[in-house]
Amino acid sequence: MTHALSRTGPFVGNVLDGFTPSVPHIRYPVTWSLNQEGPNLGLYAAPIDLNLIRTVTSSLEDDWALVHTPASNGDASSALSDEPQRPIRWRNLNRLRGDVDLTHYPHHSGEAPRIPEHPASVLAAPHRAVPTDAGSRLAIAFSDACHAAFITPDHELMAGILGGFIRAYIQAASGSSTVPAFPLELGTPLLDIMAPGEWNELRFAPRQRYWLLEVVRNGNPHTALQWVSEGRSGYWRQGWSW
Repeated sequence: MTHALSRTGPFVGNVLDGFTPSVPHIRYPVTWSLNQEGPNLGLYAAPIDLNLIRTVTSSLEDDWALVHTPASNGDASSALSDEPQRPIRWRNLNRLRGDVDLTHYPHHSGEAPRIPEHPASVLAAPHRAVPTDAGSRLAIAFSDACHAAFITPDHELMAGILGGFIRAYIQAASGSSTVPAFPLELGTPLLDIMAPGEWNELRFAPRQRYWLLEVVRNGNPHTALQWVSEGRSGYWRQGWSW
């Protein structure tokens, strides 16, 4: 599936002073961390926006999202939200504004889900943020207009989210709406659980005959994993021969 470049706005629309970009128009470090949160996986990614969140979770677009404003008290791990929960179709996530928490529910008969209690914040208790007994597969915390936490027990869904995030970055970095998909079976280490505080950074380098994609752990260039492709018409692989 080819996604419009307009959906990759967060990569070119955020700036971090002092950051040295690998391509001139990506002036904010593109990073993620993948952690174990009890029975769930937690993917913490930036920069991102609600358009891109919708894109990387497009397999859920016919389902529902319960929306509420997260509690301002970060210690409220056992509290419940007093904010009215707003059910919307998942495909309409890009219409939301500001900081929001989202909980996925399946569409079933098409009626909006009615859940009487909801955690005050996805990040307050990520280990119990996904009500799987109600058919939920995902919870998301979106904040500061560029940070998202994806919480899910579904490894396949998580692989799709991370793969979509990487592909959207390649689109933004290359300036091309058509890029080779990045198959995560080539990047199994990218799905390894990381220790708290560890993070990966994506870097992209366009060359005359090939594109280079790097994943650098904790800012150390000696840890870089590299993949190459013959530009937009090629395919990604580790190694330099084709």
